Amino acid sequence: MIRIRLGSRGLGGVRFAVSPVGSAKDLLRLVGDSPGTLTPAWRARATEALTRHRLGLLAVVGGGGPLGYAPDFIRPEPPAFLTDIDTALHQIATTPRERIRYELEGAVNGHAWDAGSGRPAPTRLLRALDRGEERFAHRLADEMSRFWHAALEPSWPAIRARLEADVAARASEIVRCGLGETLNGLAPNLEWRDGELVVHFRAESIHQLTLEADGVILTPSVFVDWALFCAGEPPGVPAPRTPLIVYPAAQVDCVPPEREHALIGATRQKLLAELGQPRTTTEVARRLYLSPATVSYHLQILHRAGLVSRARRSREVLYQRTGG
Repeated sequence: MIRIRLGSRGLGGVRFAVSPVGSAKDLLRLVGDSPGTLTPAWRARATEALTRHRLGLLAVVGGGGPLGYAPDFIRPEPPAFLTDIDTALHQIATTPRERIRYELEGAVNGHAWDAGSGRPAPTRLLRALDRGEERFAHRLADEMSRFWHAALEPSWPAIRARLEADVAARASEIVRCGLGETLNGLAPNLEWRDGELVVHFRAESIHQLTLEADGVILTPSVFVDWALFCAGEPPGVPAPRTPLIVYPAAQVDCVPPEREHALIGATRQKLLAELGQPRTTTEVARRLYLSPATVSYHLQILHRAGLVSRARRSREVLYQRTGG
């Protein structure tokens, strides 16, 4: 787990941000690490962009290795609530050399391409890095630009609207319920307790880190289910950054439905968008801010129409969209 200790100064530095390049990195991570969790439309769009534009280096760096670590400098620290894509790309291209070397050494020596696994770092990455950190950063910025414009830009207005609506809802919740309760509701694995913001990892993870911070940046994403911790390190690392936590944005996927059906209205479109992977009625209800009874009613109709399948796991019933 990650423990971020925030004193009074640190609480004053907690802020939200919407990041176009952050959304691109989250999509890259899923393409490289767990493509099956993406909807077919997003999976096809991202894969086509990487292939058509020959973005092999970005795919290697952004997708992470077997342990899922993707260097953080391709998600630069947002300087404002909403950073335009050109500013973010400039930040990537001008990343300090020592920061690039620090993160890539961590990746190559164990974070992602695990030295103990016997698998070497990708040749493409090593060759690109041999040409120098500055050229490496410029190439990644160029590839990220092409990926963003091909894969994300067509849907960015809808995605941005959803992310901004999420932040507006969190701001309202802070006013009504306080910052602590709002933080506890951002993600299932994010917890505020005893002056610390705690990010819990999955059971198999052995990663532990406790750090003092003067702030935290919170960014919603349409491509995550759990909170992700980025860019926070102990003292003494090169070009230190503010800890950044990516959390799942509320509501639904922003890609238009791939097929029309007489039974599908707005609510059922939302349900189908959430069922790219198996989920229980309770999980779907929580993610869409609907009552379990409402979700159950619509799922029964979708199941009878053959648009979702269901399977029992122990005492739970899992629903999933048919056809991926």
